Amino acid sequence: MSTESTRNTASQGRSADTLSDLTLPSQKERGEDSAVAGLWRRHRPWMTEIGLVLGLYWVYSVMRSASPDRVALATSNANLVESLQHSLGLDIELGLNGLFVRNPWLADAASLWYQITHMVVTAGVLLWLWWRRRSNYATMRTSLALLMVSGLATYWIFPLSPPRFALHGSVDTMAANPVLFAGQDSVTGLANLYAAMPSLHVGWAVWCALAVVMTTRNRWWYLAWLYPLTTTFVVIGTANHYLLDAAAGTVYAVGAYAVTRSAYARVAPSSVTVQAGI
Repeated sequence: MSTESTRNTASQGRSADTLSDLTLPSQKERGEDSAVAGLWRRHRPWMTEIGLVLGLYWVYSVMRSASPDRVALATSNANLVESLQHSLGLDIELGLNGLFVRNPWLADAASLWYQITHMVVTAGVLLWLWWRRRSNYATMRTSLALLMVSGLATYWIFPLSPPRFALHGSVDTMAANPVLFAGQDSVTGLANLYAAMPSLHVGWAVWCALAVVMTTRNRWWYLAWLYPLTTTFVVIGTANHYLLDAAAGTVYAVGAYAVTRSAYARVAPSSVTVQAGI
């Protein structure tokens, strides 16, 4: 009787051990899970930011392409812009465009500038802010998002033909002598040819200059303003934008930064007050 009882006890013990082995992770597995979780915690901030920025740009591109063309209205608005600039003595588009037409090397350089710097420099400044000016990153990233949203709203409300379509005598230098992707209506299918106001090429360039100048104290960083000035020269000379488009891009960028900075300044003291228990 005692032998049988001993066998049953041993059998139950082995069953319990087997069940434990099946249900409880090994120490090695727990260590691997912990390592993965630790890796995610360390890299989550920048991975989240990359996802956020890429998602924002994708939404912006889709919404920009979804805005109706309304060619007749866009052409009418272009005539309005031309008349306004002429009355103010600011109709410089044909003069700059002629300079590019007479100097193919300048047109080619401008085409490369137009296609490359818009994305590369903006992405580079975002990365620089993240790694070197982390305390300013959120403000600048949010101001860039606000700039894009306000630009989108204007594309829907005020479609505008670029000079290459509407201004008599202008030449689309990027299409006349294609470099890289120039001359194609859209590489991604997410373009709107009648979204000239504001110029976000100029707006993003102004944002980049603001990001550098407002977060550093070295006076040499003021040379960053050469970037939006050059971009303005390029977008007008290639007949992609009117001068007022560039001016609007500048106003939108500065306005977005001012609004965002003010909002963050109001939020920061509130956070400190809550943390202090006041």
